[in-house]
Amino acid sequence: MKPHHGQIGAMNETEALKLMEENRFAHLACHNRDDIYLVPISYICTDGFIYSHSESGRKIDIMRKNPHVCVQVEKIEDYSHWKSVIAWGDFEELHGYEANEAMRLLLKKVSEESGAPRLSSLGLDMAAQLESAIIYRIKIKKVTGRFESSNPTSVNL
Repeated sequence: MKPHHGQIGAMNETEALKLMEENRFAHLACHNRDDIYLVPISYICTDGFIYSHSESGRKIDIMRKNPHVCVQVEKIEDYSHWKSVIAWGDFEELHGYEANEAMRLLLKKVSEESGAPRLSSLGLDMAAQLESAIIYRIKIKKVTGRFESSNPTSVNL
């Protein structure tokens, strides 16, 4: 039996950014010549920026060589009820005050969403990880989104 499909529609920029702001996990694609790398990331999105962290490694090496990246976020309920957003932008490594502010935002969001008090072991573990991490942001330059639902004029699932 084939799944029943709804109608496919396009999101406007506001709807696409809203989906990015509501989610915490995405796929980041970066490349340097023939080296294409696609990895899952945890992030926060606010004010036209995607903030995340990473240890040193292949992803950071590639983004330092070529800062142009792509991030994909999705919300899938079933075959005929889904949303997907792709954002293109530029990687920027953060240092000093900007890195500390981004780290504060990341910790705050983890603490809020986990329901854990700010100084819980989860918060402390995350703080310790972020202390040694490379903090970065992606300035969103372009964003597009599509969705499928039973109502093609409504992006709400």
